[in-house]
Amino acid sequence: MSSSLYIGSTCLRVLQNDANHKLTRRSIETAYTVMEDTLENRQLLQKIAVPFLFSEGTLIIPGENAGQIARFSHSPLYPLFTNGELVLNDPVNRQLLSTLIQSVLPKARRTGEYCSFITPGTDPAAPLSKLVSQLIALQGFTPFATTITQSAGLAALPASLHYSGYVVYLGHSHSEIGLIHQSRVVVRHSAPYGSEWLDEQLAYAFKFFKTDSAGETVPDSEKARTKRLNPEINLSPYLSNHSLLTNWYESLFDSLLDQFASQLDSMQNYIETLEILPVVYMGELSHIDGFDELLAQNLSNRKIRFDTGQVTLIQDEHFSITRGALVMAAMEEETLSRAA
Repeated sequence: MSSSLYIGSTCLRVLQNDANHKLTRRSIETAYTVMEDTLENRQLLQKIAVPFLFSEGTLIIPGENAGQIARFSHSPLYPLFTNGELVLNDPVNRQLLSTLIQSVLPKARRTGEYCSFITPGTDPAAPLSKLVSQLIALQGFTPFATTITQSAGLAALPASLHYSGYVVYLGHSHSEIGLIHQSRVVVRHSAPYGSEWLDEQLAYAFKFFKTDSAGETVPDSEKARTKRLNPEINLSPYLSNHSLLTNWYESLFDSLLDQFASQLDSMQNYIETLEILPVVYMGELSHIDGFDELLAQNLSNRKIRFDTGQVTLIQDEHFSITRGALVMAAMEEETLSRAA
């Protein structure tokens, strides 16, 4: 059985393929809440069959149940990841991540099963990746790290072009772009800016603030997100009235595309041998009217060669990413079996 584990900033997703080529999907949210460790609270959680963890006088409720319990107990809902990072020296965070992985990734059935994985953030070789690799190995799998660019490219780029093209991802905690040629990543660049960053910037710009559980005044990112998702907003650069939001997208593109274009320039002789390739894009920030036109303009302004007639949104991005990662795991298993 091949498996893939996609750890996003807000959710863990697993896709598995058994011997009969049946796909199984599992997911769990990463947010959690805490309650005081009292007999009354324990009995309540046990009565409603909500699993919890213990830590220094508190009960920790992770996953899908966290939101409901937080509303019921008037407790804050905490993100496990902030800006794509996990506080690795916090044993509670490590225990939570381990519990979440175990809940969606069953033990391997036999030796030699691979599980490819993707972690949040910009660096697939970060300490978090090492921790996840260890946790996957404890489930009996051989871990294999990959990236959103690689996985989405295998799942979304056309087979007729031998899985070649550009992949653009604007997610929750980071964004990335890559050039893939014949299913291999030629060049990839990422930036630590996504919807989390953008909503915070919008909150400051529109003076959206709230008071947190500690009594501190903080940006109201949820209110900013609601404004960002206004269906009347259009990012098209060809409209006479530009949205303020367009300026923030332009800033994000500057961080993401400038260095990527520079990397392409350094291998111009190779780039000129390639066909004019399509672009696929995905991620939380890409689901907005006019995004395709703004993206195409920014690519063209940096003299990146691409097929302007094939700039395509990948609708079910999470499934595409996990499916592409699953292909990576299956390829590794196949390579291993042939070597044996």
